[in-house]
This record gives sequence, structure tokens and C-alpha cells, in this order.
Amino acid sequence: MITPRLQSILDMSDKAAVTADIGTDHAYIPIELVRSGMSEKAIASDIKKGPLEIAHRNISEAGLEDKIETRLGAGLSIVAPGEADQIIIAGMGGEMIESIISGDINTARSSRLLLQPMNSQYELRRFLIKNGFRITGEDIALEGFKIYNILSVESGSQEPFKRDIDYHLPPYLKGHPLYRQLLEKKRREFEKIISGLERSKAPDNERLEKYRGLLKEMAK
Repeated sequence: MITPRLQSILDMSDKAAVTADIGTDHAYIPIELVRSGMSEKAIASDIKKGPLEIAHRNISEAGLEDKIETRLGAGLSIVAPGEADQIIIAGMGGEMIESIISGDINTARSSRLLLQPMNSQYELRRFLIKNGFRITGEDIALEGFKIYNILSVESGSQEPFKRDIDYHLPPYLKGHPLYRQLLEKKRREFEKIISGLERSKAPDNERLEKYRGLLKEMAK
């Protein structure tokens, strides 16, 4: 089933000879990319046997076993550098995505990346810019009450954002139809962190002031 989150990933995909979907789960994305002709071939990988068996069954039912290969393994270890010209890492935490990229950074740099972090977008953007990647595009998807960010990333240099708040709310997203929902999500996130720190018996005052400052900056 193609949800709004998955559709946004598909919409941001480039035409590719080979697309690798890391943590493929049901293989919905590689199936749709190959079926639509956006990708000639695909690699669908997962670290767990169960999801990979489901992925293989779905690929078989779609009649695409000759076009989509399933591989069992962790992160980018299943892809050789340059083997896939597009790599998708979606549906997992931002820090997990960071770990996957840093674990095989040469492979990551040899391909265009499509990243969809479920959280820690701030940390992921900082990591990418600091480690020789540039964010070439970003989309926002709304699914039910949840907001998701999808990042297009390539190897290359990018100037760091001028303000810390920009790593949470990149200025280039301001014209997006869903920017208001993203802004509201971040406001709730900051308020929750502040509330938790204020209730703590031993509050981290430096962190507390940081998030109070971010909240004020966002209000501007």
C-alpha cells in the first residue's frame, strides 16, 4: 500500500539504473519504482528474515523477481560502492540513518541518497552537512496526524546553516504547503522537552535554556 509518506519518497526519486532500498520491509517502494519504469532494477534489503520473506513474496506476486533482488544484511553492507546509483533509507530513526551512513560512508558518497527519518531530523541534517554531504531537496508528507521529512542528499559541500533553529526548520521549507504543520510539530516537541526538563529533580539548565531560546526563535 502506497501511503502519502511512501508516495513522497517515490515522487522525489530520480530515474535510476539500480535503486537500493535499505530496510525495505514490504518492498513497496522498489516494486513501484521498477513497475513505473523509474528504476530499471532494484535491491531490496532488510536486516531481518521475516520482513525480507514478505518483501520477496510481494516481489514475486508483482512478477518482478528478475528485476528486484532481495538481500539479507545490515545497512549498506549489502551494497558495493557504486553498485546502486540511488539508495533509499526510510522509516527509521535519524540517528540510525546516521549510523548506517557513517558505517559505510564511501558507499553512501557513491550514490544519491533519499532519507526519511522518523525522528532526530535536526541531528541528521547536522551530521550530513558536517560530513561532506549536501541536501539537494526536501519534502514534507502528512500521514494522518504525523508529519514526515524526506531529504534528497548527494556527496558535496554545503555551508552550515546560520542559526541552530534552521537545522530544525530549514528556511528552504518555508514555502511548502505543509510548513505550518511542521512548525506546529516542532513547537509541541520543544514544549515537551522544556516541560520534562522543568519537572526534573536535577534539570539540565543549559539544555533548558537552549530549548527555551529555540522556542522564542521559532515564535519570530
